[in-house]
Amino acid sequence: MAAPAHCFYHPDRSALAICVSCRKPICQSCSTLWEGMHHCTACLALRRATVGERGTAVRTVFMVLLTFALLALATVLRGWIGAILVEGF
Repeated sequence: MAAPAHCFYHPDRSALAICVSCRKPICQSCSTLWEGMHHCTACLALRRATVGERGTAVRTVFMVLLTFALLALATVLRGWIGAILVEGF
């Protein structure tokens, strides 16, 4: 039977899990369950930052597309209203 591994960050503590990203043994205080998997503090911070960057990029693209759509709609409405006014006079 293998000896229990010790936490990479706290050598005096027994490891509870292994980080799915870096494969380091981690204790209970270093382990965070995210999406059902154990992550160490450093890997979790990196993963959350990556997700945040991706979310920001998606929001930016969405806002640019929405702006173009609104400008196109305004152009069509101006043309339609102009045509109605020309016919009326």
